[in-house]
Amino acid sequence: MIPSLNYIILINVLRALKNGNIRYCEKLGFNHDEMIAINRMTLDEFFIISRASTQFMNVRIHHEALHRLLIQSGKEVELQHQINRAISLGGSLELINRYFGLTCHETCARRRLLGIRVAQGRTPHPDENTDSAIWLRWQKQGTENIESLHALDTMMQITEELSGVSDAPSLTAVWHRITRCEKETLIRRKAHAG
Repeated sequence: MIPSLNYIILINVLRALKNGNIRYCEKLGFNHDEMIAINRMTLDEFFIISRASTQFMNVRIHHEALHRLLIQSGKEVELQHQINRAISLGGSLELINRYFGLTCHETCARRRLLGIRVAQGRTPHPDENTDSAIWLRWQKQGTENIESLHALDTMMQITEELSGVSDAPSLTAVWHRITRCEKETLIRRKAHAG
């Protein structure tokens, strides 16, 4: 059975009063005398009011606030999905920290939850063909800001596309390769400009 609105409100108000959170009760609209009466209520009175068909409070939907919360929760779900995807594709602690700000402990906890075991040691470098395929795919995308989540999404896409090759690179290997090539390209541009 679904609890009545009266029951839900009374439980929350009683909890707030017991914790001394009078402001919460005031925000709900209760006056001083009502708070004293609710605080002194017996268990029998509580059950009678909880089961009453008359509701002592109206609920109003704040459509704009709900809309903002729905958008915000959608973005948060997408971010969580991106984090899990990056970890699943072999994102290192450093990469996850750089793009999402997660600590080593948080990343390791997520790995455990996702059932991912990581080999110790350095990330293996891809062979020459895979290395070249990574760079060609990156250039084709034309992503400018390597530090953006859009860039990371592109790197994850490249990692997924190359997952079928014999020496499939991890996301970290793809990230290292692209970062190194971007730095080399920047140095060459500066040299030509100077």
